[in-house]
Amino acid sequence: MPAAERRGPRLLIVPAADRCLGWSLRAANGRQLGVGVRTYRSEDELADAVRELIIERAALRCTVGQSEARLWVWTAQLPVRSTRPGVVEAGPIARSARGYLRRDQCRAGVDGFLAGLQWIGQELRRTGRDARRPW
Repeated sequence: MPAAERRGPRLLIVPAADRCLGWSLRAANGRQLGVGVRTYRSEDELADAVRELIIERAALRCTVGQSEARLWVWTAQLPVRSTRPGVVEAGPIARSARGYLRRDQCRAGVDGFLAGLQWIGQELRRTGRDARRPW
């Protein structure tokens, strides 16, 4: 299929404080599906984290809860694994980009985020692109 017909979610690099970088997952229509919780000192460090997220997406644990503003939000984390270098403790790796009025809307947001990661992983395999830079 031509590129125009295969529009889908995309990962974007987002500037953060102190010259750090973060990421955002956006749907084809530009709506934010989720954002990274952590920031990274370099594009290489960011690429490693995003690559791990895409590879380990089936192991993500997503939780839904209410924020102080009483909006529904979700967070996703990878379980601690001894095979992953440099992992000391588990913590959120991604979160909802906004709050939702209803719990079912928030759950749908989680589903959209996971589907977006799935689509990106499939596109990387289909195109044979190097997953080092999935954006």
